[in-house]
Amino acid sequence: MSSVDWRNRFGWNWISSVRNQGGCESCWAFGTAALYEAMVRIEQCVWCRRSEGDVRNGVGKQCWDLGNLGEATTFVQNYGIADPDCFPYTEAAALYCSEEGKGAVPLSPTPDRAGRTVKAPAITSISDVTQKKQWIDTVGPMALLCNPPADFDYYGSGVYVPTTSVLGGEHCLLVVGYNDDAPVPYWIVKNSWGTGWGMSGFAYIAYSANLLEPAGFVGVRNVNPDPWTKRRVRNGTMLESGNGGAHNNFELFIQIGDTIEHWWRENDDAALPWNRVGVVRCADPWRDTFHNDTADCPAVIQSTFNRNYELVYRTTSNGPGGGCMRHVYFDQAAGDWLDATIFGPSDALGMASLVQGTRGAPGDFEVVILRHTGAIEHWAKQNSWPWTNPPGTWFLKSQIDMGLAYAGAGLVHSRLGISGVLENGQGELHYVATGTKGEICHYKLPVGGTTWQLINVFGSGLTSAPCMIEGQFGAADELDVGNFELCVAAGGQVQHWYRDNHALGPWTQSAVFGSNAARVVSLIEGSFGFNLEMIVQTIDNHYQHYWRDASGWHQGVVIV
Repeated sequence: MSSVDWRNRFGWNWISSVRNQGGCESCWAFGTAALYEAMVRIEQCVWCRRSEGDVRNGVGKQCWDLGNLGEATTFVQNYGIADPDCFPYTEAAALYCSEEGKGAVPLSPTPDRAGRTVKAPAITSISDVTQKKQWIDTVGPMALLCNPPADFDYYGSGVYVPTTSVLGGEHCLLVVGYNDDAPVPYWIVKNSWGTGWGMSGFAYIAYSANLLEPAGFVGVRNVNPDPWTKRRVRNGTMLESGNGGAHNNFELFIQIGDTIEHWWRENDDAALPWNRVGVVRCADPWRDTFHNDTADCPAVIQSTFNRNYELVYRTTSNGPGGGCMRHVYFDQAAGDWLDATIFGPSDALGMASLVQGTRGAPGDFEVVILRHTGAIEHWAKQNSWPWTNPPGTWFLKSQIDMGLAYAGAGLVHSRLGISGVLENGQGELHYVATGTKGEICHYKLPVGGTTWQLINVFGSGLTSAPCMIEGQFGAADELDVGNFELCVAAGGQVQHWYRDNHALGPWTQSAVFGSNAARVVSLIEGSFGFNLEMIVQTIDNHYQHYWRDASGWHQGVVIV
């Protein structure tokens, strides 16, 4: 194309917020982080924020050291790039340790760094101008190092054409577009000098300046996002993992009789086939205590513990844990399912809701459970030191309300309430469940609060539990909050509701669709153009896939 701008393409912004490197010579780390953030957004349809400090410290640099894109992207290829809560960027001096054959690595990231990193293959370097534009058009932004003239520091707006030949030193930029049709054709670049520089941190650089043309542009594709990046856009029995050729396979865990079966869909295959992995059970029969005690569908997440699958489900065990919740997990390193613990009330009802929250590093597991009494309880497992409870144990954190009838995957650790870049335990918890009168009750737990608040009541005549996520619609960048998206079955059909989290107003019903629906057991916003993907348990006890694209909702295959 003759004109490309990834800040506004196909109706969406794909470029993360402008940063400020401060007084450090770390532009190369900022350009690297911006490149991977953009590609996760473009290829996976989800915002993420990456840590410039993780890259800079990872290659063994200090604030005053100038690095290069080659060593930065090689570090990401070998070790991935983490989020700021895992390893923040600072202008202070850093300490390092060395490992034989690995070079300098950060001394003190969080212990779950392996599950908080975006992975990526080797970069592509391009020198031909036509090929640079073709990559930017068909793949995404590219980073480069160049030597801007000294007057580039004082650029304000318009198309930059140098007025001096005095060079100002090597600098890294992210090229997010170009315009061949302008009276003075130009490149569009993102800088790392804050929003007070240029046009809110961006600039147009004239082709005639011959500033970017001689430089090698660096691009990357086929990125593999971490579970932390997608933690708010999935809920229930299904998630989108980093598996498969496109790193976006669906992983589904469903109740079949008294067992849990694992199914997956290869999303890099045009036929989109569903495949049965098998029954969730331990490979070692001497340790297999959980594969045939399933009373309901599990809630599943992929955690920051090395991308392990974590499942919580209601057990039929007749022992001391009868009717309680069981936590099991798939250890990616060992390739084996392991039994964690039984916890919760002895009269649990229906599906639990499970998230990995932002409190601590690794983040705490948070579970909400309905009891036969109609009470909703909030349980947690602390995953980080300093311990306020014995390590590995679940504890009752709070009670949400009484008089509720149906509960499922309705818990979200929202971006609402977060101030600044780092989350570090911030963010409101939001939860939805169905009351005894058939209405949906929406609760929140404020930041630092101990008491849940009922903030919305909507809908009527419902006889199943809602499923809720925080999606990407409405989120202007990686620091913004998206809409809540909710699906719930009623009268054999499915209702879709949403709430604008900027207006904080009432819920709006946008569609009623489908047939033979008993309840919604999973909802995710996936990497197929921001489509909503849903799993419905049917009245005759099958599991069916639905999805929503730009043309509306579609009834998909019956998986099993």
